[in-house]
Amino acid sequence: MNPIEDYQPGGLPIQSVNILRLISELEGSAQLCNWMGFGDDKETLDGIKKKYYKMYFRLKKQETSVLE
Repeated sequence: MNPIEDYQPGGLPIQSVNILRLISELEGSAQLCNWMGFGDDKETLDGIKKKYYKMYFRLKKQETSVLE
């Protein structure tokens, strides 16, 4: 069981695995918007996803280099 601090803003560490979880949720939301015809909202989510994909690959590279 996670401590209560994990459920407060800033409680989840900014790590590649957590960013990937966020991206997954955004991908699903973008698909639902697309299927429901909310094109403007899908485009907004696509822009947000782009930001987090960049962050994910940067973090993943940093985390991998620390392990080497």
